[in-house]
Amino acid sequence: MKKVLSILLCGVLALTITGCGSNEAKEAKEDQKDYYCETGTLKGQNCETVETEEAVATCEDDYKLTDGKCVKTTTANATATKTCSEGFTLSGNNCLSNETYDKVTTQECRLPKEFDIGEYTDIDGKTSKNTVYEENGECWYSACTHWYEGKCDGGEINRTEYTTVTACPSDTKEIDGKCYKTSTVKTTYTCKEGKLSGSKCTITDTKDVTNTCKTAGFTYNTESKRCEKITTTKALEK
Repeated sequence: MKKVLSILLCGVLALTITGCGSNEAKEAKEDQKDYYCETGTLKGQNCETVETEEAVATCEDDYKLTDGKCVKTTTANATATKTCSEGFTLSGNNCLSNETYDKVTTQECRLPKEFDIGEYTDIDGKTSKNTVYEENGECWYSACTHWYEGKCDGGEINRTEYTTVTACPSDTKEIDGKCYKTSTVKTTYTCKEGKLSGSKCTITDTKDVTNTCKTAGFTYNTESKRCEKITTTKALEK
C-alpha cells in the first residue's frame, strides 16, 4: 500500500513540474522570436510610429508675440519732482526769490481811459488802435475822435498828463502784494518701474508663450518642442 501511494505522489509531482516547465518554455520561445516593423520603430513586440508637426505659439489677448515671447507694453505717468535753483523757493508752479523787492514809483505816458479801447476799424476797412508816446518831455496821444456808423472817420493828436505809477520793478513779479524775482522751475521725472520716456514710464511685461497643437490627437513635447502623435501597432514576425 505504501508503495502505491508513493508511485501516485511521484506521478502528480511529475505532471505538475512538467506543466510548469512547458509554460516557461513557451514564454521563452515567444521571447526568442524575431520581430520587425514595416514602418516605425520596434519597441519589444510592437511598432511605434511618431508623427510630428510644428507647434502654434499663442499669447493672452493683451500680449503680443515678439521674438518667441509674449510681451505686453503699457505706459503710465512718471513721478514729477519740481525744484528751484539756489536762492529761490518753489511756490505752486513758480520759483520765487527768497528776497523781496520794494515797489518803485515812475511817471508814465498812458492813454486816457476813454481812448484806451483797443483795436478798431476805420472807414477804409483798415484796423488801427489809439497810441500814446513821449516827445520833448511831454506825453501825447493819437486817438480816433470821430465815428461814423461804428467806424473811425477821423482822429486827433492831443497832449496828456503823465500818470504816476507805483509798481514792482520790471524784472520782478508782484504776488500777493510783494515783489519777487522768478526763475524757471526744473522738473525731473522718475519711474518706480519701467523705462522713462519723456514724462511717461514704459512698462514691459514678458511671459513664455503657450504652445498648442493644431491637429487633434497631437500632444506638445516639451523636450523636442514639437507636437507629436504616437501610434502603436503589433510587430510582424520574421
